[in-house]
Amino acid sequence: MSTAIKLTSNKKILLIEDNLGDARLVELFLENSDLANYEIIHKATLAEGLKLVSQFEFEVILLDLSLPDSSGQKTYEQLFELNPNLNIIVLTGNSDKSIGIDAVKSGAQDFLVKGEFDQEMLSKTLKFSIERNSILRKLEETQRLSHIGHWEYKSNEKFFTASNEFYRILGLKPKRNSISKSDVYDPTHPVSFLKMTFESILVGQPIEEDLWFIRTDGKPRYLSLKCEKSQETEDTFLIQGIIQDITIRKEAEQENRQSKERYQDIFKKSKDGIIICDYNGKVLDCNPAMNQLVNCSQFGEESIDIFSIFKSPTIKELVKNRLDQKLGINETQVEIQNFKGDVRTCILIATHLSSDEGNTYNIILRDITEQQQAEKLQKARTLADQSAKLREQFLASISHEMRTPMNAILGMSNLLDKTTIDDEQSGYVKSIKQSSEVLLGIVNDILEIATIEKGKIKFENERFNLFDFLENLKQVMIYKIKEKELAFNIQIDSSIPKYIMGDKLRLSQILYNLVGNAIKFTDKGEVNIYVKQLFHNEETTQIKFSVKDTGIGMPEDKIGAIFDSFTRIRTKDRIFEGTGLGLSIAKSLVEYQGGKMWVESEFGKGSSFHFDMIFDIASQADDHDDGIEKPAIIDSDFSFSLLLVEDHKMNQIVAKKTLEKQWKNINISIANHGKEAIVLLEEKKFDIILMDLQMPIMDGYETTEFIRTKFPKAVSKIPILAMTAHAHISKDEKFKEHGFDNFVLKPFEPEQLFNIISKYVIHK
Repeated sequence: MSTAIKLTSNKKILLIEDNLGDARLVELFLENSDLANYEIIHKATLAEGLKLVSQFEFEVILLDLSLPDSSGQKTYEQLFELNPNLNIIVLTGNSDKSIGIDAVKSGAQDFLVKGEFDQEMLSKTLKFSIERNSILRKLEETQRLSHIGHWEYKSNEKFFTASNEFYRILGLKPKRNSISKSDVYDPTHPVSFLKMTFESILVGQPIEEDLWFIRTDGKPRYLSLKCEKSQETEDTFLIQGIIQDITIRKEAEQENRQSKERYQDIFKKSKDGIIICDYNGKVLDCNPAMNQLVNCSQFGEESIDIFSIFKSPTIKELVKNRLDQKLGINETQVEIQNFKGDVRTCILIATHLSSDEGNTYNIILRDITEQQQAEKLQKARTLADQSAKLREQFLASISHEMRTPMNAILGMSNLLDKTTIDDEQSGYVKSIKQSSEVLLGIVNDILEIATIEKGKIKFENERFNLFDFLENLKQVMIYKIKEKELAFNIQIDSSIPKYIMGDKLRLSQILYNLVGNAIKFTDKGEVNIYVKQLFHNEETTQIKFSVKDTGIGMPEDKIGAIFDSFTRIRTKDRIFEGTGLGLSIAKSLVEYQGGKMWVESEFGKGSSFHFDMIFDIASQADDHDDGIEKPAIIDSDFSFSLLLVEDHKMNQIVAKKTLEKQWKNINISIANHGKEAIVLLEEKKFDIILMDLQMPIMDGYETTEFIRTKFPKAVSKIPILAMTAHAHISKDEKFKEHGFDNFVLKPFEPEQLFNIISKYVIHK
């Protein structure tokens, strides 16, 4: 049976005693002593006591060493195993005094022999134990706060004695008699780092050193070790030592050292000039960048100080005032004049510095001279880009605005030409068509030269039959040749490969320019094309093209400028039409493909334009196959329905009449804008759609997107041809990005329109 006296105090004494008489005697002694304010809890077995010790904190434990479930040394060892800092006073019988002495050696505070102590002795022993334990706790707390652990070793004892903080620093659990001398010599034990210290101290050498230590949990710690040896008796000695965790201090020192190193590295390598001076302007140090900026080596001269580099008196006064007031300067633009007389524009930053060396002033000068120049250039470039963009938009707008009425003019001319008219009227129609073609050529040249100047021109590399290509060129140009009654021949070296790889469209553009130019300036005689192979191997061939005429020729002083933009040939009695862009475009197209163009001319006798280019040799093919699809125009009695979406009334008439003259059974519906087109598509079935792009209410892009995404498959898959005056849509097949199947550029050639419609109606 166990009892407890419950008082108001939280201070507790645990009595573990199985003899009720002895227990009651202890309780009576304490009740009548000056420890009466302590709560005494009595338990009869060690197991019950261990349970309480694990739950509560006791000022002192009175422990009988002869209990029903434990006796002797094992009794207090089990308590120390649970908590090595317990304040234990052992109770023994008269015959067990030696056990009590051993208990004190093992960590007990004291021992009392039953029957030999009275109330006063018990009270004194308990008070002394409690006070001593309180002092030890304060010492432990002090060690914990200062991260200092204490250890000692007596030569006549087996184990080291160490404070709780010693264990905590090493990442170990505090435990009595847990470290022996043999542990120090065990390389796998956490305290093996004490081996060298232990050996040195044994020969009388005091130890004081710092070292890195890796704890059992893997955390590295920096330790400071101090220990010394003292002789207790003739045969015994005592070794005492402390370890202190100085990791935070060492890391701070290391960070400070690294910070200084970083600062020095920045100081030396910084592109900004840095000066450190005192508050009188005397330079204490400067980095290489500052030395290069203002030649700091001259700061040592008595007549020169930091203020002398500032060009403006206002800035000099500002810096002086800030130095006097120990204030900084935020980013301020200044001009400095270095000792060579050069003026540089800089950003000035100044700060007050406080260090071990004293108070100083840190001045940073960031040279922005080149940056300002670059910004000016950038502004100029931006303005130029904006101007170029505006020019591009202007040219595109002009192109559209000119092509739209030209479509009506050429369309009406073609329609008129197919009616019954007399020869005089036919001549007028041809003059209208020719003048329109000249105007269209001017528009095309302006757009092409703008594309070349922007560097956005792209080249294809496709297989084609060079011989067929030149024959087609001849057929296209022959009517102009016949008008002027000129001879026209093409001579090709037989050694030239029939099939080559290149940009057929650009090659035709170059030759059309040269041949057209030759015809323009030749009133009698001939225009000829010569094609010669300069070099070849198994993979490539270098071909030279020459266009020779017997025209007016050029004076020698004009030859050098003939390829310049807007250069035009003038004679006393005649000014030739055109922009003077054709030859410039042709030369640029050749040079962009790695070739060369030049001219030979004699005034009054004619000119020869030459260019050479390198082509890849293509594989042979059937003579009747030039690798280009040639869709046949469907029969004139073919029946199909077409939706024309066009807001321009004249162009509506041109398109409708042109198509109806080609196909008598065509069913054409007209919508003035996209919304009308959508209504018609909901009401009728169509085989193909001709879609203008620029329209009011709903334009061609929006309408096409609506058809492709909102209608069922039967309607959304109808072929849609963009019919537009915007030439840019033909570049890089941009029409496909907007859902169009193909395009027809205004003003359109009737045959081109018929071919492309036939292609999509046949395959629908």
